[in-house]
Order: sequence, then C-alpha cells, then structure tokens
Amino acid sequence: MHFTKRRFRKPLYKKLLSLRKNIYNNTKFLKFKKQKWQKLKFQIIKNRKRKVFYNPTAYVLFNFKNFFNKKFSYNLQNKQRLSYHYGGLKSLYLKQLVKSNIQKSKNTNTYIATLLLTHLEMRLDAVLCRVYFCSSFNTARQLISHKKVYVNNKIVRHYSYQVQKSDLITFDKSVYNFICQNVHQNAKINKFWPIVPKYVYVNYKTLKILIVENIKYTNHLMNYQFFVDFNSFIQFYKL
Repeated sequence: MHFTKRRFRKPLYKKLLSLRKNIYNNTKFLKFKKQKWQKLKFQIIKNRKRKVFYNPTAYVLFNFKNFFNKKFSYNLQNKQRLSYHYGGLKSLYLKQLVKSNIQKSKNTNTYIATLLLTHLEMRLDAVLCRVYFCSSFNTARQLISHKKVYVNNKIVRHYSYQVQKSDLITFDKSVYNFICQNVHQNAKINKFWPIVPKYVYVNYKTLKILIVENIKYTNHLMNYQFFVDFNSFIQFYKL
C-alpha cells in the first residue's frame, strides 16, 4: 500500500513558496538567487536567529480572523504543511489516521493531537530521518523499499511500519557509505554532531538504532520550525 503522493519531475522546493514555511527543515534553498526566493529566505534567516520553535502538541486558541476571512486557505495550508513535512502523505491516509485516533483518544482519555503526532513519529521512515541517517523522507523510503532496512533482523518494506520499544533497526552493508555521508553532511551544516531524540540509542560505529523509550513521552519541539494547528487539522479530517 502506498501512503504518499508521487511527484515525478516536480520541483521539491517549489512548495515552500506557497506554504511560506521551511516544511522540510532543509536549508539548501537559501542558496537560490532568484528574486522570488528572497522574501522567504529573509523570513527563515530571521527565525533562525531568534531560534523560533513550535510545540505541535500545545493547545492553541483558534484565530477568529482566520476563521471568518481565510478559513479555507488557512486549513488547506495547515494540512499541506504537515503532509509535506512527512514526505507528502495522502489525504485518505491522514483521514483514516485521524478517525482511528479519535476513537482511541476516547478509550485512553488522551489528547488526539498527542496520539496523532506519536503515530507519525513512530513511522520507520520518520525514525531514519530523526537520527540523520537519511537526509529526507524520500531517501528513507527508497532504502526501505529496496530491502536495505531490517527491524529485529527482518526485512521491512513498508515505510509506514510502526516501530515499538526495544526494536533494533539495522541496515544492509551496501548502504553503509551512503548513511555515513548523510551523517557527516549534517554535521558540517549544523557545525556539531547530530543530536538524536531521547527515545533512540544510536551506535554510529555499527550503524544500529535501538528504540529505548516510548516515543509518546518525547517532546518533538525541535522537529517543527513552523507552526502547525493540530486542532484545525483534526477538524479538517474529522468530518
């Protein structure tokens, strides 16, 4: 089953102009010299100096101005930001995910946004990106679909696979050099060694990932450098 949108021959960074946010958390577009990128570049650099991060699970009161004047545009951009941040998830997949978490929240008495975010971060492709073994969700899915990723010594071909506590993620030896290049490239960009989430233990010598803690107890604040209104997102797919 495919849960992502195919975008053959479509520019990867063009979507940033319409959404006006760095949804990929990638700074490559800062080198673009065309005039249309200047306003976005200025905004991103300004936020980086301020070190602005957004907590996606925080409760946010709805803005009535956006509700009455720009309701459709606001909801659409909010949905697209979250979808493209995770590699372009399909609307049907997100709708099914929201509905299943609504029922689960009633049974567990847990905030829906927390369950939704936990499910997205527990995906196998998301884990590979959070530990910087892959530079993007597309490269992570390519490794998984080509049978280069193992979970508990078993090949996993579905990038939506949900990892659990005590799972061990390993890789085929043929992709070791590729993974090392991604890690060192990220270290050069950020000028320090990658800081991985606390729910994983990473061995950079053997290139192994161990899930040591439940992901739902982790604050994902560092992963979101743009604002996402989960209340609006849930209401959009709730109907």
